[in-house]
Amino acid sequence: MTVILAIETSAHVGAVALLPDAPQSDNAIVEIVRDDAKLSAWVLPAVERVLARWGGHVGQIAAIAFGAGPGSFTGVRTACSTAQSLAYAWQKPLLAVDSLDALAQQAVNDCAQVTVALDARMGEVYVASFMRQFEASGAPMQRMAATTVQHPSSVTLASNALLLGSGAPLVAAAQPDALASVIDRERNRTIENQWAVGVARVATVMLAQGANVDPLAAEPIYVRNNVAQTEVERLAHRRATQAVAA
Repeated sequence: MTVILAIETSAHVGAVALLPDAPQSDNAIVEIVRDDAKLSAWVLPAVERVLARWGGHVGQIAAIAFGAGPGSFTGVRTACSTAQSLAYAWQKPLLAVDSLDALAQQAVNDCAQVTVALDARMGEVYVASFMRQFEASGAPMQRMAATTVQHPSSVTLASNALLLGSGAPLVAAAQPDALASVIDRERNRTIENQWAVGVARVATVMLAQGANVDPLAAEPIYVRNNVAQTEVERLAHRRATQAVAA
């Protein structure tokens, strides 16, 4: 039995999940919080509550996984540092999982193709597309290209794909006429609520492949190195946005 403890705090959904019989997700124990500005104070108590609900002991856990981003600068660092600490203290393998991959995997039974768009702030989104390679239900999603950061109006939308993530409304607003992808807010919310389960599912495969990292060397995935703007840059961005709107 492969028991995975997963932490995901890269975006607007903070989540801890314990997958006691990965890769199946039916029996996952999950705790989530949405749009909480104090994830760093929430995450460790959430881990304790999930472990208490599980009823097992730390020795049964095979690995610790975390959503490495890209996402909120503070959020990805919260997940990374918490998972690092637990893996080091408990002497467990550590898996750094791409957060977009994890979210896409939770949609495998919903459609054949998924575009994940996460709000990257500064008028941009982190985006990547995925496709289910086999017709069988539950077949894993395969990444079609590396994650990029771009303006919502530049995102390429495939016909009949599910547009998923916090950046989906931004893309829809920027491309009201070209939007061919499906946005189902309730379904998206359900998938996002299982985000940490996706982290655990991807981590299970990575663990079998020996893709764990040294806890002391683990790092988030940033994609965009410039995570803050100067006053001059913010002013220029506002002017550019106003010019486009005019």
